[in-house]
Amino acid sequence: MTGDHVAAFVEGLRRLRAHPEVRDGLVVYRVDLVETAVEVAELTGWPMAPPHWIHLPAVVVLPATNSQRSTRSGWLRHSRQVDGWGGDADPVRAWVAHVRGVLATAR
Repeated sequence: MTGDHVAAFVEGLRRLRAHPEVRDGLVVYRVDLVETAVEVAELTGWPMAPPHWIHLPAVVVLPATNSQRSTRSGWLRHSRQVDGWGGDADPVRAWVAHVRGVLATAR
């Protein structure tokens, strides 16, 4: 583990039963049936600043996204605006709701 911010994020995901694991610089977790991840380095400002990139398997196609190769083989990271992400009092629950909303646009 690399810091209190990462530990807080991972613990929140555990509470939500998202099965988080820290692997290769990523926090990998599940939202519904989809495995997704964020970069550990992006959690330095958590929960005040949410991660910008959402890592997803390349088979998940998002319309109108800026994507780049992920550090995880066979995955892409997607640039996502997170304005208004924190509507829930629990920041991890708000984050998961944000990711769920992004996944709802997938083809």
